[in-house]
Amino acid sequence: MKFWMARIAFVCITAIAVWLVSSRQSELLSQPPTTLPSDAQTLGNSNELQVVSSMLPTGIQQLVLINTSDRTMAVYHVEPAQGKIQLRSVRNLVWDLRMEEFNGLSPLPSELRQVEP
Repeated sequence: MKFWMARIAFVCITAIAVWLVSSRQSELLSQPPTTLPSDAQTLGNSNELQVVSSMLPTGIQQLVLINTSDRTMAVYHVEPAQGKIQLRSVRNLVWDLRMEEFNGLSPLPSELRQVEP
């Protein structure tokens, strides 16, 4: 039961991170945002780095860092008992945010454009 609850929490946090990035798409493409969303934390004195933290069912803490100035995202795993930090993934979000549709359900944006009002 705990495994499924933790998995649901992980999916929700991942969805929030994606939502944070995608909701700022127009701002990210033109310039970095001047304010942080209320559910994000800032590191340092600038608003360029945001972090979302979650605990995985294995007891490992997952940190998702989003750099709004260069539009990248990094995922780290931290093992609290041993103090180990492992970089799991890094991704430039520029091309992701320019996609019009991916893994969506009908009606897709391209299908809607074909329908005459």
